[in-house]
Amino acid sequence: MSHITEAEYKNIFHSSPNPYVLFTPDLIVADINEAHLQLTDTRREDVIGKYLFDAFPTPQQEIADLLQSSFDRVKKFKVEDTIHLLRYPIRYSNKDGKGWKDRYWIVKNKPILNQDGCVVFILNNPTEVTHLISSGDIDPSWINNSDFMRNANIVREISKVENEHRKMRALMEQAPGFVSILRGPDFVFELANKAYYQLIGHRDILGKPVREALPEIEGQGYFELLEQVYRTGEPYIGRAKRIHMQQEPDSDLAELYLDFIYQPIFEDDGSVSGIFVQGHDVTDAHNLSRKLSYQASHDSLTGLFNRREFELRVENAIKEMLVIPNVLSLLFLDLDHFKNINDVCGHRAGDEFLRMISMVLSSRLRATDTLARLGGDEFGLLLKGCPEHVAMNIAQDLRQAVSEVEFVWQNRRFSGSVSIGVFSFNDISITITDALSVADAACFLAKEKGRNRVQVNRKEDDELINRRQEIDWIRDLTEALKGNTIELYCQKIQALEHPAKYPNRYEILIRLKNNDGDMIPPMAFIPAAERYGLMPAIDRYVIEKTFLHIATTFKDHTSLLSISVNLSGASLNDDTFPEFIRNIINVTGIDPTQICFEITETTAVANLAKTSNIIRDLRKLGFRFALDDFGSGMSSFEYLKHLPIDYLKSTAHLSVKFNLISLMQPLSMPLSVLQTLCISKR
Repeated sequence: MSHITEAEYKNIFHSSPNPYVLFTPDLIVADINEAHLQLTDTRREDVIGKYLFDAFPTPQQEIADLLQSSFDRVKKFKVEDTIHLLRYPIRYSNKDGKGWKDRYWIVKNKPILNQDGCVVFILNNPTEVTHLISSGDIDPSWINNSDFMRNANIVREISKVENEHRKMRALMEQAPGFVSILRGPDFVFELANKAYYQLIGHRDILGKPVREALPEIEGQGYFELLEQVYRTGEPYIGRAKRIHMQQEPDSDLAELYLDFIYQPIFEDDGSVSGIFVQGHDVTDAHNLSRKLSYQASHDSLTGLFNRREFELRVENAIKEMLVIPNVLSLLFLDLDHFKNINDVCGHRAGDEFLRMISMVLSSRLRATDTLARLGGDEFGLLLKGCPEHVAMNIAQDLRQAVSEVEFVWQNRRFSGSVSIGVFSFNDISITITDALSVADAACFLAKEKGRNRVQVNRKEDDELINRRQEIDWIRDLTEALKGNTIELYCQKIQALEHPAKYPNRYEILIRLKNNDGDMIPPMAFIPAAERYGLMPAIDRYVIEKTFLHIATTFKDHTSLLSISVNLSGASLNDDTFPEFIRNIINVTGIDPTQICFEITETTAVANLAKTSNIIRDLRKLGFRFALDDFGSGMSSFEYLKHLPIDYLKSTAHLSVKFNLISLMQPLSMPLSVLQTLCISKR
């Protein structure tokens, strides 16, 4: 059976003649179709995103309580609930004024579950029966009775008026859903309404036993259910039961889903003489529910499970180990050089490549394995009952399969490559966060060691321990950046000569506060920030906080103020960094001449030309620059010819002040440079 697209499901929902509202578990209107809008004379923009009783107010609390109770039962028991007759007035407004008009409804509330059995939406389907109340065909005592079973009153009434065929036929024709009456142990059709005829393709059924009238149903369990109800006198309620039947002559069997009840018809002596059948075709609602559940747990691009579903399954697998000891293996897969495909060929090509890789990976796995796309070019794989050596073999097989992929897009050819981290464990005390972190660290190490390889994670592996610690730092730093909890400190810079001439010189330093309130020095977490690309964010955080502090605290005392701020190489390679600086100047209004940016020699020479250009751009604004760790390389003096800097900070514990013009002259020997420097020990 082919899959129905999301667009087709939306079309089914919005074009259905049956009125539907889709609620969240909190009873917020998520969607509503045109049939419902017309039925209630409502505008979409007036109800979407609103709470049930704000979107559809009622003047009486007891009515709201009844409807609320129905929704509560749906959420608690995760089964459909039906209110067979509900008085729910609708507000009107016309030339004669405003008010409430009594309307009567049969209301069905159906839970939409995800694959874990959790209610993610509730599908509300009201059917108006105001005209039946007006004509007297429905007893008002049934109003607001929500229990499907308690509505056996309907069947008893039908039994009592069995001789009044005309009235009963009228009642059946007006009843919501399909209705039929079967008589005797052979279940001969005595009556059926138009909805029932539409369901079965307008076949000639009256006077025929059900097995003769509907032969294609044989073997699907429905005849056996009729016999059970007839024998026991106990009704049977079916919820979204699947049935295959013909809806057109000589047509293929259609797959339908039905809500129905088989209710025994009793004689005066208590014997069962027949069965009353009533129900609804809920195929549209069932398919919509299944589609929504699928979307909640699957990646829309590849069709694989998504990160949320993957983590749920890993968590459940860990919980299962409490009952049944087992070995789990987690594999993290990261495609190598995937960015090249996106950059060269565009995202359409990248999406197609991801779909191809997903099919290759899926073809190598068991039906019981859980493969998910975690995001971007990252995949996760959960293997149950799989020890480390088996997981390693599977990982190598997947790596080889990906390496054999050849992807061609507009005459450009790309080869597949993947780095895989493996973590196997049977420790029931491990948390899902730790398990995922360990597998991720192994994958990162596989990429770091050259890519296109498999890296197993063992507790005794020092490299992986370091990577896991770095990942912990990244988590802490990310939270600190979001929560503005990175602490800034200033360290006074003391002049060795004429200290009174430079009274207010400081260097800005950062610290990270841990959960115990202790301050962590930067060298503990900066390497991790550099490795995982967080330095640009940290630089901007420090600059923004420092500039704002200067603007507010030293607004009238900046004449002798000089603040040094450290910059990373990542910021110096960021083309947007100068524009960020210009914007922060405009916001704070600080004087750029009061700021000195410090860069390390290693950072500066990594991309000398680009670094020089950014330094020149910022110096034009008034900023000054200092070169830190000067003398750490053999070519330190040579680099000075290319870097327009103002100060040096020596690695040899020296404070250096120099004539910039003399350094720009051709250098023949390091001695000629040293002769221009005034050096004194700190």
